[in-house]
Amino acid sequence: MIDHPFVPGDSSAIERGPWHYGADYLTAYFRADRSKLQGLVPHPFQVGDGTGIAYVCEIVSVSDNGAGMVADRPDRTVYSEAAVGLRCTFGGRPGVFFPVMWVTTEFSLMRGLLNGYQKRLADMIAMSRLHPLNPGLKPEGPGTSLSGFCMKGREVTVSVKVEIERAGTPEDLPPFGTTFGYRRFPQTDPTQGFVDEPVEILKSNSTVSRVWVGSGEASCSLGIGDLTVTSGAAYSSGFTISGSKVLATGSNR
Repeated sequence: MIDHPFVPGDSSAIERGPWHYGADYLTAYFRADRSKLQGLVPHPFQVGDGTGIAYVCEIVSVSDNGAGMVADRPDRTVYSEAAVGLRCTFGGRPGVFFPVMWVTTEFSLMRGLLNGYQKRLADMIAMSRLHPLNPGLKPEGPGTSLSGFCMKGREVTVSVKVEIERAGTPEDLPPFGTTFGYRRFPQTDPTQGFVDEPVEILKSNSTVSRVWVGSGEASCSLGIGDLTVTSGAAYSSGFTISGSKVLATGSNR
């Protein structure tokens, strides 16, 4: 992958991948009206059973050769994200498609668009943070309330709240299968090329720890009506994204 947009080194908007991630999540799992969800999932994906995921998280990310940025350019390694994902299928294969992801940094926005995520810039993303040495706070555990939200202008685009009930394990987190995306770069002139391709996000090295589960609340601004939250969770996750590969449909341009 070339430096993008054509400026080498640390001044490039996107470092060469693979990219490695460590994230702290507040997540709510929900059900919604399937008829309203299909309009958010592009063909050839099909909405699944009407379940989905809403989350707010804080992420530390470095490229394969960019671990030194943690010390030299911390602004290029930390960002916040809020998203809504919908369970779907591609040719019968289960997965999740995120119709929108809000992020707080340019590098995450551009990297996501390159790989097929539908990313937008947020004006603010905030989530509850505890600290073990804060004498006014108890450590997270049963009875702890945590929340997070994303704002664009005056609009709250995603909001999540989790009431912890017990310690959990990775098996308590509902699986969603493959992460799907869509790379679409339309022509603005007939002389340009046109990119229109469903993709699979290539993820590996996935780990999950510090799992707490309980009840939750969630809302979003996508016009899909009320969300019936079935559970909530707070957890940490690590993974690698090496890029995305095109899914063959027989009609890709």
